[in-house]
Amino acid sequence: MNDSDNPIIGYSAFTLYDDSYEYNENACYIADSPESLKKFLGDAVFNINDYRIDTIKLTDILDDYGCSSGEYAMEHQTLKRFEQISGIPYTVKPFDGFFDAGAPELFVVNIKKKINKKAEDFTIPEILDSFKIFDGIYKREQIDAAIMFKQAIIPYLIKILENVLADPEKYAEDENLYDHIYAVMLLGHFKEPNAHKVIIDIFSLPDDMPGKLFGDITISNLPVILLNTCGGSIESIQSMTLNKQANDYCRVSACQALAYAVVEGYVSREKVITFFNTLFTGEEADEVSDFWGLIANYICDLYPEESMDVIKQAYDAGLIMPGLISYGEFEHALTLGKDKCLEKLTIDLNLISLDDIHARMSWWASFNEEAETVLPSSDMMENDLFSGYSKQNSGKSQMNKKKNKKKKRKQAKASKKKNRR
Repeated sequence: MNDSDNPIIGYSAFTLYDDSYEYNENACYIADSPESLKKFLGDAVFNINDYRIDTIKLTDILDDYGCSSGEYAMEHQTLKRFEQISGIPYTVKPFDGFFDAGAPELFVVNIKKKINKKAEDFTIPEILDSFKIFDGIYKREQIDAAIMFKQAIIPYLIKILENVLADPEKYAEDENLYDHIYAVMLLGHFKEPNAHKVIIDIFSLPDDMPGKLFGDITISNLPVILLNTCGGSIESIQSMTLNKQANDYCRVSACQALAYAVVEGYVSREKVITFFNTLFTGEEADEVSDFWGLIANYICDLYPEESMDVIKQAYDAGLIMPGLISYGEFEHALTLGKDKCLEKLTIDLNLISLDDIHARMSWWASFNEEAETVLPSSDMMENDLFSGYSKQNSGKSQMNKKKNKKKKRKQAKASKKKNRR
């Protein structure tokens, strides 16, 4: 954009002390000139030397430079310059607050939300470029465009995940990189089997690497992503469950995917129950892991009739912590019956489905969508075993809570062993 297309509108004061622009109530203040701006700053909290005077151009206003949600307090000449710019929807009204004698005439301007490009107006490079760097804005139109170009964009999305797998540290260390988040969610939404292997490989990375890369996706969306991309074949998901080098919570998400595979008709309930029953030897994970307790939840969901002896032995061995699931819940499941248990599991799967990707992503705390954004229902929140969606690395708080709980349990077990001696 050249200078004629991006004219100077006015001048704003940037507070060096707290790295923010000066406001008039809720609106960034834009003055006619540096001189009138200094006059406005005469009654400000900070000394005039504590400010930097910035030239404000049209693109700054459209980019909401002061984070005032498109609301600006404009002096008279500033407003006139702005009004000469055509094609920008806005509302304006005089400011009715009290001003000292001689204060400049002031108007409150609200920039209406820019009319976004239609999905069909985007190119694939534009879509991918918009996904790459996190800016706090949910890319609703670009996601719609990606869905429109589904077959053409899938190879590019898979390539993004392959790049992550090749150099996970790069993505883990740079919190601004975000295209892998959109890629994994879209591929799960697309139910793309060609993405299954790279998704399995990424979420099988050791230690906390998956959490560093994908935050709470590893424990919230991963079960459905694995299910949707498996193409009806559960072997890789089973292998991930058995992989002791993988993160325990990713392995548990794989187990949850296996439970969902039953209600999807990919595998028999009996086969999955038999597989789960083999996972309680005590050698599958660290002795204070939640691994067994969480798998026990899925056994309960699938109707635990054939597993009751295994479950009782797991409680006796201290593998299942009652805080994760009580023995009474298994007894209750038996009274419900197999059909009712599977019906409830089907409802759970439908609630966290990726069929409506906007409903699953747009409400994440890291995005700044307006109030009309579709928010999750309370039922949806309750049926996520681990709730909380956010931008990359925001899952750290959730992971840290689990680590603290794990540490306390380890200390409790050590004390228990000591008392036995």
